[in-house]
Amino acid sequence: MTPIQAAALWIGLNAIFLIYVSYRVGQVRIKTKTNLGDGGNDDMVKAIRTQGNYIEYAPAALLGLFVLASLGLATTWIHALGAVFLFARISHLLGLGMGVWPKGRFVGTLGTMLTLLATGLLLIWKAFS
Repeated sequence: MTPIQAAALWIGLNAIFLIYVSYRVGQVRIKTKTNLGDGGNDDMVKAIRTQGNYIEYAPAALLGLFVLASLGLATTWIHALGAVFLFARISHLLGLGMGVWPKGRFVGTLGTMLTLLATGLLLIWKAFS
């Protein structure tokens, strides 16, 4: 597998994850009969914020993954960054969005930040090498 193929794998998996978190928002809207906004419902707020939080961080992480792959970063690194980022986002969903893993929000936030930090540092390193 080439670095670009590895990036394609993780970007594809994240696209499917985005569909899932978006679907969850729709399901909660139907359940709570909330057409717009959050309707003051905690479940709606959590679903919206889980999706929104993902959308806020995914572009930088996934674009960074693609650029690193384009610059020839080893496939192993692409897989590591992609796996940690997706694990972090699933953890965040389980913690904040679904409330089934109390530490999930913390683990998800930490994993996301560490992935972005590593991606940023690797991008800067590749820019000068």
